[in-house]
Formats: sequence, structure tokens, C-alpha cells
Amino acid sequence: MRNLNVFNGSTSDFLDEVIASKRNSQKDPDYKQRINLLTPNIKVLYGNYDTAHNANNHVSLISNGYVNQDKADLLKLYTSGNSRLVQLKNSITTVLDNRAMNTCQYCTIAPVGSLDHIVPKDEFPEFSVNPKNLLPACTTCNSHKNENWKENNKTIFLNLYTDILPSDQYLFVDLVITANNIQPTFELRNVNNINPDFFELLENHYSRLHLPQRFKKESHKIISELTNLISASSHLLDENQIKQLVLTKINEDKAVFGNNYYKSILEEALVNNQLYLDSVLN
Repeated sequence: MRNLNVFNGSTSDFLDEVIASKRNSQKDPDYKQRINLLTPNIKVLYGNYDTAHNANNHVSLISNGYVNQDKADLLKLYTSGNSRLVQLKNSITTVLDNRAMNTCQYCTIAPVGSLDHIVPKDEFPEFSVNPKNLLPACTTCNSHKNENWKENNKTIFLNLYTDILPSDQYLFVDLVITANNIQPTFELRNVNNINPDFFELLENHYSRLHLPQRFKKESHKIISELTNLISASSHLLDENQIKQLVLTKINEDKAVFGNNYYKSILEEALVNNQLYLDSVLN
């Protein structure tokens, strides 16, 4: 999991580009006229969003209260296949060395398949295509998140544009190793004194997206891949060289996906577990 770079252009211009990409239809020949009437006020509200974004205080936002036809027209601006929105998704998921990182950073498990609305579009239709309110995500995370976003005047999911992730480790895995069976259990631990409020946000994010359970479900593939790598390398390298090879790969993955990347956490625990190494090498 890593922070993403937020859209840094004019959000008003972006809105104009999305509107320009829309067309009237035979069933709705007046759509563009209606949406153009709403546009000046939407741009004013975008200024409110910028203020909340810059202060990382999205809970301060108050819905403008659009209903009926106005709300339907604003929601109609957002379609996942819109060329400008696809371009936005591609630009956000392009990271180091212009490589595409098409993995959802809410979970680091599944590929990006949608744009999540940081504040939900049903409550805030005025921000349905605000690029600072759109974050690439997988459909599973988007579904778990749904319209939920705050409780007790606090956000309950990470905003990977504005919630700066700590470099300290907070995700850990415990291993139970028996004959031909490895059972990992992932959990968050605040052993490095992360700010308590931020750690609470981390706990909410991980629990509400069911990440520990989803990590465990993916673990058998990671264990199998690592076991095959170690086994294949054992004909050419000794144990210390194999460990160094694996740890180098782990550090490279952490540079891309962050220090709390669940796959790296699991691989690191395995390669440092002598019982596991002995079971593979002997």
C-alpha cells in the first residue's frame, strides 16, 4: 500500500472536459443544456472541496442537497468508460519510471477496476467527477466501501492522497507451521508508536475492507511461489545466498508497494523462519 499522486490540474477545466465529452440523446435532448446551467455552482463547490482536501478534512464538507433531476444529471456525468476518466485513472496509476501500477492500493491484492468516490457520489453528486474525489480501486474494495465513509465525524477509510502512510511497520503475520501446512494470520500492531488516531484509521480501513482475511486467502499462492523459488535456487546457492536473494526481491517490492505490503510481510516472515527453510531445503 502506498500513497498516490492526486490530480494537479484545474478541477474546473477537468469538469468542462467531462461535460464536453457528453452528448445529448434522442431520449434526453436537453441534457447538455441542463448540466451547463448547473456548472457555475458546481465549480464554486469544487473550491469547497479543494479547501477540505488541502486540510485533509473531508468530514467538514456539507452536501449541497441536489435532488431529483439535478441530482440525476450530475450522477450521469460519471461513467466508468468515459475517456477523460479513463485517462485520469491511467495517469494516477503510472508511478516509478513511468510504469503502470494497476494494483488497487486500498488492498494491494486485486487489479484496479473502477474509480472510488472518496466522498460518496450519492451524498455528494456535485463531486461525482471531481478528479480529487476519484481514486483508482478494485471492484471488491469499492463494493465493501459502498456509501460508507465516516463515523463519529471521522473518516473510516484511508484517503491515499491525503493520509500519509507511515514508513514504520504496522502489518504483521504470525505463522503456524506443521507438516505440509502453513497457516498465516495477519494483524495490525502499533509497536512503533504510530499516532493513535491514525492507527485507529488504519484499523478501520483494514477491518472494513476485510483485508486480513483476504490476505490469508491469497497466501497459499505466495507460499507456493516462494517455495518453488527457494527449491529451484537450492541447486545453485547455499542457504544464506538464497535468503539474500529473497530479501533483495522483498525490498524491491516494498519500494513499489510500500513497507506494509502484505506479500512482502509474509515472504519476509517465511524466509526468516528456520522451520520453513528446513522444510524446503532438506
